[in-house]
Amino acid sequence: MSKILKWGLLALLVLGLLIKVSLWLSVRAVMNDAIAQMAPMMDISYGSITSSFDGRVGLNRIEVRIPALHDSVRVASAELKFHGLGELLSFKERLAEGKFPEQLAISLKGLALDVHGPLMVQLYDQPAERSVLTAMSEVACGKVGSIGTRELLDMGYRTFETDAEFSYQFQPGAQRLSFKLVSATRDMAEMRVGMTLANMSEKPGDLIVNPPRLAMVTLEVDDNQYQRKVQDYCAGKLGQNRERYLQTAVEKVDQVLRSQRIALDPLVLAAYAGYLKDPQSLRLELNPTEGMAWDGLEFFAAKDVLAMLRPVLSINQQHVEPLSFTWLDSKASQEDVAVEPRAVAAQAPVQGGDIEYVAVNELANYAGKRVQLITFDGQGYSGLLRKVDNGKVYLTLLGSGGSADISLRLDKVHQVRILF
Repeated sequence: MSKILKWGLLALLVLGLLIKVSLWLSVRAVMNDAIAQMAPMMDISYGSITSSFDGRVGLNRIEVRIPALHDSVRVASAELKFHGLGELLSFKERLAEGKFPEQLAISLKGLALDVHGPLMVQLYDQPAERSVLTAMSEVACGKVGSIGTRELLDMGYRTFETDAEFSYQFQPGAQRLSFKLVSATRDMAEMRVGMTLANMSEKPGDLIVNPPRLAMVTLEVDDNQYQRKVQDYCAGKLGQNRERYLQTAVEKVDQVLRSQRIALDPLVLAAYAGYLKDPQSLRLELNPTEGMAWDGLEFFAAKDVLAMLRPVLSINQQHVEPLSFTWLDSKASQEDVAVEPRAVAAQAPVQGGDIEYVAVNELANYAGKRVQLITFDGQGYSGLLRKVDNGKVYLTLLGSGGSADISLRLDKVHQVRILF
């Protein structure tokens, strides 16, 4: 019995060593192939390969040199992480079958970029096109409207050093895919970005025909040392004390948003001012409704936009309520896109004049006509009915600023008006 146990343990040890050597050889082969393919554009080197029986393989002391830019990126360690050795071994199998792996995490430790280098110049010295998403990045700072590498150097930054981890979890049965990105940049901030996709096929080729739906997105910024440094730096540029500059910074954000036709409620602006004064934590969560068109929000009344996005905002661990804004010089007709549920419910279905109420199951008969749909949760959608197909309604929203195509489930529709 003791001999059987001894030989069994020895066999397990040999098997473990074979797996470990196999992983090491596989990683080396992949890296050598990648280095050869990328050689015309960049030089890649690494120090050592690591692997473990808990589903991790990685590289240490990586350096990527880009001769054309005379710059480089350094990474102290990079690691692929799985939920155990079984997940790691099945990774290639699912890829070979043309399916998404069910789980994957990529961890980077000590990712470093020189602030004065050409790569940082490319990232920071070309301001993004102004939009709602870039409002917080614009600053009142003397002659500059955004922070570039020159300003970063003036603020004392020499190297950006970041620890980051990107991970996702795929649930084939539920058809849900969850992404998560966590990063911590020294002397700047910690950031977490999350995203959940519903109706997600396990085969990448199916995504074109049946694209997934964004079910949730979250953004969280913690311990924003960068925000504090920007305020001190720009206050000095403008010759203002900190209290006066906080007011200037809030006015700047309000100005940028107004240029995008968005006027935040004063209570929301006041909450943001509180964050600038003490930037500990800012968290925004969106839970968009099914069928919502991201590129057609300007066609809806402000209250309907909020009803579709269902945002939750927390500043320094305190919920900001109520969230409200108004459109400035709205391009959409309020009569077409904003319908009060109570008013609709109070009206009896009538026919005649320029409005006709019809049954939901008759909607397919009015393809090509202008319609207004009221959902069970009181949202209004107005536009040109393209078709009703496979349990979905397809609309083209019309406005003076252009058009946008959306779809929503037929069983979500409560009332239908035909507009002549």
